Amino acid sequence: MKLNNGDERQRTHDLFTGVCIPDLFMEKVEARAEWFIFDPHTIRRVLGFSLEDFYDQEKGAGEFRDKYEQCVEAAEKGLFGEKGLVWDKVPAIDIFKDILKSQLETGTPYMFYRDTVNRANANRHQGMIYCSNLCTEITQNMKATTVIEEKTEDGKIIIVKEPGDFVVCNLSSINLAKAVTENVLERLIPIQVRMLDNVIDLNDLPVPQAQITNQKYRSIGLGTFGWHHLLALEGIKWESEDAVNYADTLYEKIAFLTIHSSKELAKEKGAYPLFKGSDWDNGSYFESRGYVGDKWNELRQSVKENGVRNGYLMAVAPNSTTAIIAGTTASIDPIFKKEYSEEKKNYKIPVTAPDLSPKTTWFYKSAYEIDQIWSIKQNEVRQRHIDQAISFNIYVKNTIKAKDLLNIHLEAWKSNLKTTYYTRSTSLVEVDECESCSS
Repeated sequence: MKLNNGDERQRTHDLFTGVCIPDLFMEKVEARAEWFIFDPHTIRRVLGFSLEDFYDQEKGAGEFRDKYEQCVEAAEKGLFGEKGLVWDKVPAIDIFKDILKSQLETGTPYMFYRDTVNRANANRHQGMIYCSNLCTEITQNMKATTVIEEKTEDGKIIIVKEPGDFVVCNLSSINLAKAVTENVLERLIPIQVRMLDNVIDLNDLPVPQAQITNQKYRSIGLGTFGWHHLLALEGIKWESEDAVNYADTLYEKIAFLTIHSSKELAKEKGAYPLFKGSDWDNGSYFESRGYVGDKWNELRQSVKENGVRNGYLMAVAPNSTTAIIAGTTASIDPIFKKEYSEEKKNYKIPVTAPDLSPKTTWFYKSAYEIDQIWSIKQNEVRQRHIDQAISFNIYVKNTIKAKDLLNIHLEAWKSNLKTTYYTRSTSLVEVDECESCSS
């Protein structure tokens, strides 16, 4: 790919599922400034490091932007070679325009805000997070497997490898509409955490590195679904401060119960092997999230003394099919429509908004009629309590202006969202008139 050819840059947008976004790039987009792009191999060959191995430890300052400036200086001095071959300088907003165009055409790429993710990584003492999984809710340390020795013995070649960190998804989610309304979270979450921890020992993984990583971190992903269903049952409008405050309160409770449950398991079975030196151990996990008060202080001290059983604890997955089976709404998403058909390769399922009644109907506003800024506000307070990430879809009409979609992304980044999932736009067919809007 010739980096100075705009047409070729645009044609690459359908080759990528997700993009890894540093804070500095978003700052350049907002300022309409220029952005340098480099050939990674050339950086390693000339400067001896990989730019992707660094992130900003603070908002507006850190190792990534220092290394980026070194690369810019080297490029301008001619150390990298001819401009347009292994490096180039383009308006950052032009790159983002390609992203927006692709999202409206295909729904992707997903967004991964690497600095936000790594600043919140409870296990940064052991490595770095380079990307999420495909569904954008799993954010855990990753590391390549390296060959440390190669020898011959009895006519055979023996290769000794240092295993990398291969992430494993051990997931389970709470049906909020059932668990909250029936007031069973305190009983449910300890069972759920124990069940997920048992899965780590019961599963036989075919990839050795994954098996080793699974035992080192004992990572789990406790999530939720049925959020819109719960709001409708509680009579809370999506686009309201009440919904934002409710999300903050509920997910703080879920976080407390999850950490407490993992701590109790650690007392029984031992902490995960890499606990020492983690943010769980030194208490900064609790400080960075503003967890104060007697119950949090007591939990923080107990975690320091006993550890936690699982290095990563919470992640909110998409859960679309699971939610249909459970008769509720997907993940933390608003409903698509009050009635529609879920189509897969070999079947078509009619779906109706759960517990639809004269009372709840006014609280089931279509995702495409909802101001996405309110969804971001909910996710901002929710993300504070989730140590990993959240599959967060953006819903827009196909008539949306580019500046408005750009503003949604800028707001998501400024609100410390770690990732965003699909950008789901309407087809050319008009969306049905929104009855709930007219209420």
